[in-house]
Amino acid sequence: MEAFRRTRSGFVTRMDANERTIIARVVADVAELLGFETPGPQQRTQDEGSPTDPAAQARESEEHADRMRRLAREVDAAFTAGESRGRSEGVSDDLPADPALARLLPDGSEDPEIADSLRDLTQETVRDAKGTRLQRVWGDLVGTGGLITVPAEGAMDWAGALTDVRLVLAERLGITDEGSVAAVEELAAGSPDDLTRALATLYVALSWLQESLVEAMLEELPDGA
Repeated sequence: MEAFRRTRSGFVTRMDANERTIIARVVADVAELLGFETPGPQQRTQDEGSPTDPAAQARESEEHADRMRRLAREVDAAFTAGESRGRSEGVSDDLPADPALARLLPDGSEDPEIADSLRDLTQETVRDAKGTRLQRVWGDLVGTGGLITVPAEGAMDWAGALTDVRLVLAERLGITDEGSVAAVEELAAGSPDDLTRALATLYVALSWLQESLVEAMLEELPDGA
C-alpha cells in the first residue's frame, strides 16, 4: 500500500489485490452495520503485479481465495458480535444495540431528553450520509488494477469513510482513549490472537492511509489558510 499523493487527476494511492479486498470487506461490513448493502460480493481485483504464468496464477488465486474467505468470516464475526450482544442484553430499540454503531451515531447531548430529540431529528440523515459515502469508497476499491484515483471532490468521502471504519475497529479492539490507541501497535505486532492481530494491523494501516490523504489535501490549501 502506498501513501496518497496529489496528481492532476486527484488523489492517488496504490494497493495490491489482497489489500484492496480486505479493505473493501471491512468498508462493506461497516456499511452493512448502518443498514446499507454494497452492490455485490467483494471481488478480488487484478493487481498489475500478479503472476503471468497460468499455473502460478491459478495457485495464487486459489490460495488467495482461501485466505480471503477465512479472513472474511473472522472479520464478519467480529463486526457482528457487538450487535448480537446488544440484542441479547435487551438494549432499547431507540438506541443502537451495537456499541460500535453507537460510536458511529453518537448522542448529540449529555442530557438524555435532548439526546433523544436530536436522535429523532438527525439520526437517519447522518446514517444515510455515512452509508452512502462508504458505498462510494467500496466502489472505488473493487475496480480493476492496483491504482486507485480519488477525484478531489471525493476526498472528503474517503476521509470520512476511513474515520468510520476506524471507529468500528477501535470499538472491536477496545480502543477508547489515546493511551489505548498507542497500545494498538503492540497488538498488531504481538497479539497471540490471530483476529485481534489482524484487526489491529488493519487499524494501524488505515490510520496511516487516512493521515497521508489528509496531508495531501492540506497541501492544496493556500499558505496561511
